[in-house]
Formats: sequence, C-alpha cells, structure tokens
Amino acid sequence: MGEHGKEYWRSWMLSQEFQIMQGHTGDYWSQASSAIDIRAFLPESIMNAVADERQPFLAVGAGEKNQGFVLRKDNHELPDGQWNTLELICFEGQSLHIVNGQVVMVLRNSRYRDEQGQVQPLVQGKLQLQSEAAEVFYRRIQLKSLSRLPARYQALFSEG
Repeated sequence: MGEHGKEYWRSWMLSQEFQIMQGHTGDYWSQASSAIDIRAFLPESIMNAVADERQPFLAVGAGEKNQGFVLRKDNHELPDGQWNTLELICFEGQSLHIVNGQVVMVLRNSRYRDEQGQVQPLVQGKLQLQSEAAEVFYRRIQLKSLSRLPARYQALFSEG
C-alpha cells in the first residue's frame, strides 16, 4: 500500500508478507507499520511464534507486544526442482497462507498504524512479488475476486 521504501530496509511498501523462501515458504512478516492477528503459539522468551490453527489469535506487528514475524505451521515445500503451488486467500481482512494444498497460517484483522499512530484497516493494495538476494521463479500466477470466503475455510476464523 502506498510508496515503496516504507519498512525498515526501505525496500517494500506497507504490507503483510507471505514469505516465499526455501525452508520458510508460508512464514509471515509484518512490513512497515502493519499488524495482524494470527492463530499461533505464544512465543517463549526470544523464540518466534509458530502458527497453528488450533491456537487462539495472537496480535503481531506494529504496536503489538509480539514482533512482526511468525513461522508457518509445517513445511509443505516440495523437493528441489519441483514447483510448489502457493495460495494466498484474502477476504475482508482475513487471509490464509496455503502451501501445496495445506493451510500453514490463519490470519485476520489486517491493519496498520497511520502517521498519527491511529489503527486503520489494511484490506486493499498492490500485490508485491520480490526476490531477496536469491533466485526465485514464478509461473501461472492467477488472481481471482471473491464474493465470500470459501466455505471449507470459514471455521478456521470462528472463536471456540
């Protein structure tokens, strides 16, 4: 959302990141002043939070107690030389990170802090594809508009 160079390294726009990196595909990074709630284990001491859809939602990112990084639930990447299929489903502030058909992270309440420090919803913007000093290949990128969250995933967002 907005201009490039808004986060710490001055490279990317204000955003929620679905990490695409060998060994970490599906991880979450907060960029700039973004925050979100993720079903994850509460981190201990200096450890990172780890996603798990059976856990309560944990507030992560700018203005929150927990830093802006969460490890995906499991590693579902395919062996070297094979193509991974990634899905990022976003609908009304809720999102899912899906790697090769497996949900690895459940996120909701996408937001950011504006220049006055006020919390604003972060529910639209640009899709950013990037490479972080490593070779990456993308193919068959598809964008689809949703009128509702797919039924098979709705229970992941309900309380209790």
